[in-house]
Amino acid sequence: AVVSTQSTGAVAKKEEVEYSEFANITAIPASAADGDFVNLSCSIGINAEKTKRLEEELLDCQKEVIALQKKVIELQDSILGSITETVQQDLKSWSTVVSRNCAAAVAPPRLKAALKKSPEKQLDLEDEPEKQQNLMIFGLSELEEDSSLEAEVTNILEELGEKPPFTSYTRVGVKTEGRTRPVRATLASRETLSSILRKARELRKSPTYSRVYLAPDRTLEERLERRKTLETIQRLRKDNPNRQYIMRSGVIECV
Repeated sequence: AVVSTQSTGAVAKKEEVEYSEFANITAIPASAADGDFVNLSCSIGINAEKTKRLEEELLDCQKEVIALQKKVIELQDSILGSITETVQQDLKSWSTVVSRNCAAAVAPPRLKAALKKSPEKQLDLEDEPEKQQNLMIFGLSELEEDSSLEAEVTNILEELGEKPPFTSYTRVGVKTEGRTRPVRATLASRETLSSILRKARELRKSPTYSRVYLAPDRTLEERLERRKTLETIQRLRKDNPNRQYIMRSGVIECV
């Protein structure tokens, strides 16, 4: 019983000590607690004001960036417009210069002088109204005197079963050694010319005139275009040896 009483007293004493310590901890003065709360509230208020001010500054910065971007775009548009205007003015100036130079280059005196230097272009020097009635004869041998030219032209046409009257005939171009000049024969009508050209291929069968070639009196542009077409046909034949290409009415056909 004595031991039990001592134990009970010790426990009670221990609890009293612990309660006293807890009382010391919790017994914080009210004035100190209120001061800390006020300081904390002030700190939160200050931070909120700083945050709001920073947000406003950020918004102002964004507005300034947008304004600067607009100025950059306007400046770019201005520079582009200036460049475009300058280029257009330069092109207009060059166009005027080129037009004047071309007009001077193709002036009749200069053009005729240039054509006289080239026998191949001599054909366009005489662009008479009856050009569409002219028959061009290529490959007809040229003699020294060439006094039988009329007879030769007549014989060629008779080979085709034609005996049309022609108003004139002449060699075209400057006589050059090693080169046979073509013959231009002016017929009475375009219908007669068309009839002869339709039969022109029959000369290939002639023992005398198989190398003679008949053609209309083409302009320089027409001859250049025809030359390009013939070069295309030759290239097609070379690339496709098993196919046959011909030109019919100015169009390339595969037969």
